[in-house]
Amino acid sequence: MAQIEWPLLGMWMGIAITVGLLIFHGVAGFYHLKYYVLRADDPENWKCQPERRLPARLQRKAVLLSSGNLVVAGALTGVLLYAIDKGLSTRIYYEVAEYGWTYTLLSTAALFVMVDGLAYYVHRALHGEFLYRKFHRTHHAYIATTPYVTAAIHPLVFVSLQVATFAPVALFPFHAASIAVVFIYVLVFNIMGHSGVVLTSRLPWQASSNFHDDHHAHFHVNFGQHLTIWDRLHGTLRVTGRSYGVDVFGGRGVADADARSDARLPY
Repeated sequence: MAQIEWPLLGMWMGIAITVGLLIFHGVAGFYHLKYYVLRADDPENWKCQPERRLPARLQRKAVLLSSGNLVVAGALTGVLLYAIDKGLSTRIYYEVAEYGWTYTLLSTAALFVMVDGLAYYVHRALHGEFLYRKFHRTHHAYIATTPYVTAAIHPLVFVSLQVATFAPVALFPFHAASIAVVFIYVLVFNIMGHSGVVLTSRLPWQASSNFHDDHHAHFHVNFGQHLTIWDRLHGTLRVTGRSYGVDVFGGRGVADADARSDARLPY
């Protein structure tokens, strides 16, 4: 068995942890300062749920839990980077010429779609009654979200989502830059989706922040991460004319007796 080079392992773990925390607290801190501090007196003009505010106790818990989970994720990523540095064979490539620009660009898009699809199915499974009550309800204590709620989930749930995110990288060749871009995109837009701030994107595939905010406000619906296609495909996109709630499992809600239509909401 090869001897572990602890300084090198520590370096890679330190880099991965630091980068994750800097991105998280940088983006989350920006939206927190811009809206929750500087515009705290007019939530009706920017907040997804202006009538709700996350209690200070839960906000502190979210900061600590999210930070702790990101440290764990960074540590695991650092171990992987160390192993690669020491010669671990992977499908990751570093020269575009190895596969060409067409494959590199198309595979980057494919990685994003695969990661998003896997996140949907894992997330939807977590909303089964047993897994939700045992593990995932930790995250749904935050009905009114803030940027710091993003990774405030049960550690086992967080690890399961990490495994799903990394799964395609183990199966198909991707450029190292493609992996970095997709993973950073996922983190940044997850923070924006959890911000509790009404945000829309110029990127046609990216759902607005109201999409995921409705997931927290109505619990078992809108399971997608960035794309709405999976919820549209499986009928779990929130629609008008149906009621949702913490005890209404399945993703489709229940019909309102006096509803006239089930129109999909624009996200």
